[in-house]
Amino acid sequence: MAYSLKVLTIDDGNIVHKITISFLERLCQELNIQFNLHAYNDSVQGLFELSSNGDDYDMILMGVMLPTLSGDEIYNSILHSNPSLTKRITFITGYPNTLFERFPNETFSIIPKPFKYQTFCEALLPTIACAKARFHVTSSSFSPVIENVPCAA
Repeated sequence: MAYSLKVLTIDDGNIVHKITISFLERLCQELNIQFNLHAYNDSVQGLFELSSNGDDYDMILMGVMLPTLSGDEIYNSILHSNPSLTKRITFITGYPNTLFERFPNETFSIIPKPFKYQTFCEALLPTIACAKARFHVTSSSFSPVIENVPCAA
């Protein structure tokens, strides 16, 4: 059975969402892995999904400046309810300072907007490597570049 990366995205911007999905499709194709995507443009629904099924996801991509419930508010909720899940979150944002100001002692994976494909890949390869390690996937199709990445619990 082929390895399949399970990804959740939370972002209200259709253009950013489309670019993210397109880049993710390309990256997974290059790594010869499949992915299952669950996309939410409503941050409240996204938080509900994370609260209910967060451990099922290998990667969580989300914006910061979201209507109703911001990405940093989602992060704060997850930090208190399931802190190990925060290591799977990558923010796609033009406002990284919001995160650093609110959580000065945290380390984040951030893709700054606007972004290029190479920046996207560099940010996500460690998360993919950690997902591989968590599930003990053995596949020679993974790039050696991502083999020795330290992973949080």
